[in-house]
Amino acid sequence: MLITPDYFDDHETAIQHRTYRMRRRVAAILLVLFGLSAVNWAIDGTFQGRVIDPPTSQPVIRGWIYVQGRNHMLRRVEVSHAAIVFGANVPASQQHKCSMDCLSPGQEVRITAEQDRSGEWRAKRVEILKLTSSRI
Repeated sequence: MLITPDYFDDHETAIQHRTYRMRRRVAAILLVLFGLSAVNWAIDGTFQGRVIDPPTSQPVIRGWIYVQGRNHMLRRVEVSHAAIVFGANVPASQQHKCSMDCLSPGQEVRITAEQDRSGEWRAKRVEILKLTSSRI
């Protein structure tokens, strides 16, 4: 085999081509892995409002509440697995161990939740900001 100056140019070009192809494959694999993992990331949202009775067109479902914000936006929130705590404005004498059963219409709440794929809110934390005895 005769080694000519063209051989070195061709050989170097082939190496560069293989390196380029390998980098593209690695980039494509990383892009796919990042894309697949980003789908599973859930971002928590926080919103505040008053607990209200369900709309008349909706049945009462245990573990779900309706929260109406100041802008009158209504959200349905699943609270059965949420940590329920009292805010600093609630007097210590009125605080007690609380489950989803103590969430009642008229209370002011702050909710930290994530949206599932169907758009439903799943609460992680419910903070009761104000206890009220009047129903809305």
